[in-house]
Amino acid sequence: MRLAVPLLLLLTVAGTCSALPARRSVPLTTITFEGHRYVVPADVDGATRVPLMVHGNSRMYLSLTHKVAATLYGARVRKTGDYGYSTRGKGVVRVRRVRIGGQTFSGEPDVPVFDFTENGDSPVQGMVGVPFLLDAGAAVDFTKDRLLLGVAREAGPDPALLAKGYRCVPITTVSGGRTTLRAFFPALGRDLPITPSTVASALTLHLPPFRGKVPMAKKSPDRSPNGTTPDSFRSDRVAFEIAGVRMAAPATLEDLAEYGKVSEHDLETYGMLGYDWMKEHRAVLDYANLRLYFKP
Repeated sequence: MRLAVPLLLLLTVAGTCSALPARRSVPLTTITFEGHRYVVPADVDGATRVPLMVHGNSRMYLSLTHKVAATLYGARVRKTGDYGYSTRGKGVVRVRRVRIGGQTFSGEPDVPVFDFTENGDSPVQGMVGVPFLLDAGAAVDFTKDRLLLGVAREAGPDPALLAKGYRCVPITTVSGGRTTLRAFFPALGRDLPITPSTVASALTLHLPPFRGKVPMAKKSPDRSPNGTTPDSFRSDRVAFEIAGVRMAAPATLEDLAEYGKVSEHDLETYGMLGYDWMKEHRAVLDYANLRLYFKP
């Protein structure tokens, strides 16, 4: 991906937390759709203000719904596989360019097309995932509800955020197109890699390691876009530690290997910190510098 480089702007809004310099600061809208999620309007080829979910747990650079693809390209997209939440399954289209916040990004030749609901109507009509956020040098500021684009690369943590009492945690990219950090779970007596994300509830965890270790109650099975329906459980409080800070959060627990149709051995992340946790801890998720800042 290549982005059009505008003038460098320094964000210096008095009284706010983020001091990260960025080329663009784009407002994000919070919606409630299977949990809380951020949405940003984007121009995709000939379609304007397409509501794209900012998805910090997706391995896809960009995706669109069948409704948007039909509007753009004038024909039903050929089904190439079973994926998503409608009978139209998954297809691919070529996208030439995406424009967000006045900044233009090149598209991709094989953008996945699938639906988030059975009839294709939903408050989001696609998403940008971790590969896009990494390539765009992005950061998500949960205090100001902003998507920062073209964040400057820095040798060390942002001193202005540290001076405001923030903790800084390094995050790592993994081969599957996600990011992870290490969290220690007292119930297990060990740490696990989990994904810092921008979607859903406070904490989601892979069920098998926690069976019999934390109190939980069964929920309705969770439906995956892969077509699986793993059992889902709820725990009111799971303790964990990040950057020396002990905390606890309500958690959803399910078999993430079953959900993703992968083997247990192939799991690269054992859960995710979601939107609700990020908001509570006034987080700044800095993909450009692979750091998570949060308030204890």
